[in-house]
Amino acid sequence: MTAVRTALLVANSTDSDAGYVGERLSQRGYALRTVLRETGEVPVDVATAGDVDVVVCLGSEWSVHTPVDASALRAECALVRSASAAQIPVLGICYGAQVVAAAFGGAVTRAATPEIGWIEVTSLDADLVPTGPWLAFHLDVVHLPPQARLVADNDCGAQAFVLPGVLAVQFHPEVRPAVLDDWAERFPGLLSEVGVDRRELLAQGWARESESRRAAHALVDGFLDQVAPQLRSSESSSP
Repeated sequence: MTAVRTALLVANSTDSDAGYVGERLSQRGYALRTVLRETGEVPVDVATAGDVDVVVCLGSEWSVHTPVDASALRAECALVRSASAAQIPVLGICYGAQVVAAAFGGAVTRAATPEIGWIEVTSLDADLVPTGPWLAFHLDVVHLPPQARLVADNDCGAQAFVLPGVLAVQFHPEVRPAVLDDWAERFPGLLSEVGVDRRELLAQGWARESESRRAAHALVDGFLDQVAPQLRSSESSSP
């Protein structure tokens, strides 16, 4: 009998739905376990978190640029670094990508304008991160850590990057239409600021539901099959 693997999800209580990403991880044999940022549940060392095979840092209305909870940010950065050191793959999504950048010496700054809606990216590795469309919903720009490799970008800035065993994406592959509806209701001012019509945004979300699911599943597969094995290869090549 195959042992069940565990994906540790780091999230906020208001944004804990791993959506299509969680769906694919489950299909690939991972049990999902969530720890919440705002309640101090995030371990600073993955070794204290029990059996963990993958770490996924989900999105948040928080920003690394202007931390809401500096101690929670420090804990999550420490968790990401400890997972990498322990040869455990890490996937960072939007805020989670910002955390990954900060954890490894990158930076986050405020974008000139919020990026909200369906976007295309220029991909340097379309097998791992296709050009899209992907859903964007963020206010910030990630500046890559020194050892990171850019995988995708657009006029707003970096959209995806990798480190050994780590994939970080600024967009939201996980979001299902119901979650997008919730965000549109929670942040109407952001939509107005960039001239995005809520009804049109949601209509696009529902129209692209099947496409978005396939894209998210493919991204998770690429993470597990292309990025995660880098840890094993780097370990075997060590003296």
